[in-house]
Amino acid sequence: MDVKNVVNVQAALQMNNPQNVGRNVRAEMQNQNQNRERVQAEEKKKLSPKEMEKLVNDLKDKLSMLNTQLKIEIEKIGDGEEIPVIKVVNTKTNEVIRQIPPEYMIKIAKYIDEITGLLLREKA
Repeated sequence: MDVKNVVNVQAALQMNNPQNVGRNVRAEMQNQNQNRERVQAEEKKKLSPKEMEKLVNDLKDKLSMLNTQLKIEIEKIGDGEEIPVIKVVNTKTNEVIRQIPPEYMIKIAKYIDEITGLLLREKA
């Protein structure tokens, strides 16, 4: 008898053993419970629109003390696609101190959208 056959026979015997089947079922149920708890914890972390607005206003107030302003704008990238752009601006000089996503990333996204549009038009 081959070593592989012995291993296969042992695996088959273990699978048919009622104690192992019970353990496997219990382990699977435990994994499902853990996954459900993880999803519920993630849902609790989500903020409502009112909470988000309050946080943004609080941040704006704190930044105003530093002669800076928080601006949230919507940038159009392509056909109906929009992304939020967050800027921290110096109120005295109107200079953008920080922008998320950076300007070069927005240009790349627009360029990719333009190339995709050209490729689709040429195929049609």
